[in-house]
Amino acid sequence: MSEENLAPQLSPEEIIKMGEEIYEKNLKDKLEPQMAGKFVAIEVESGKDYVENTKEEALDGAKKDFPNKIFFVRRIGELERISSLRFSDPATQDWLYL
Repeated sequence: MSEENLAPQLSPEEIIKMGEEIYEKNLKDKLEPQMAGKFVAIEVESGKDYVENTKEEALDGAKKDFPNKIFFVRRIGELERISSLRFSDPATQDWLYL
C-alpha cells in the first residue's frame, strides 16, 4: 500500500468544512425530515453519502467504498452534532464525527 493511500489528504478542519457544505447544499433538503434521527457519513472528496440508522452502519458502508478515508458524520436533522475525533495508526480506518 502506498504512502498516499495511508495518510489523510485533507485536514480535519477541511473535512468538517467540506462535509457541512455538502450536507447543507446537497443533502439537507433531500434527507430532512424523512430521515431525521438517522446518520449520514460523507466522503467529502467525492461527495458520496451513506445513510443508515446508526453512525457505525453509515461508516461501515462508507468504508467499503473508501477504506482509507476519513469521513464527515452527522445525525440528520439534529442541531446537536456528535463530537468525536480519532486519528490512529495510518494503516487503520480513522473517523471524524461532528
